[in-house]
Amino acid sequence: MAKENKLNTEIRVSAGKSAVKKVLASGRIPSVIYGLKQEPQTISIDRMTIQKELKAGGFLTKIFSLDVDGKISLAIPRDVQFHPISDLPIHVDFLRLGADSKVVVDIPTIFINHELSPGLKKGGVLNIVRRTIQLNCPANNIPEEIVFDLEGLEIGDAIHISATKLPEGAEPTITDRDFTIGTVAAPTVVKEPEAAADDAAASGEAADGEAAKTEESSEDKKD
Repeated sequence: MAKENKLNTEIRVSAGKSAVKKVLASGRIPSVIYGLKQEPQTISIDRMTIQKELKAGGFLTKIFSLDVDGKISLAIPRDVQFHPISDLPIHVDFLRLGADSKVVVDIPTIFINHELSPGLKKGGVLNIVRRTIQLNCPANNIPEEIVFDLEGLEIGDAIHISATKLPEGAEPTITDRDFTIGTVAAPTVVKEPEAAADDAAASGEAADGEAAKTEESSEDKKD
């Protein structure tokens, strides 16, 4: 399950471009909290803290405990905006969560036991069709990753969503089929460069031979 992380915030009273620039210049990131039929609230968060969370990965699937002027609000990031040149975060949107809230999140897929797959041992290749899976799940039970076991898989076998156990209350947003997550594909056969070079050399020798025959024939006619 995704961990709950605490973030200290400050309320932003002023709005507009000039106010946003001042917040960014002070080393903080303008943010907003919305949802649960409450009025959106503008806040700011320490930039270094956000950058650290982004670097750790899985930012958009983490539950945060936001301390807003002493009042705690559970929220999940819904969007992050980055500066087009510096690529630094410049705005974050948070969605408020209730005890019974359900959210749609993209969860990364993980594959284990590569060494226990006969197909991979024979030279097969793991072809990953979906690196993330979109789930609709309870806010208090968001997985950090979805694990698929490769043990026993042969070349030609497919890995479907039904091959893993999802957290209680979680379900894929695709519900009309047992969709494919990956396959164990046959190895790609690549022609050896040496063979190609030998073919080229043989073609060259044949061409030289034909040229020599043509010259000999021309000499015979002259005689």
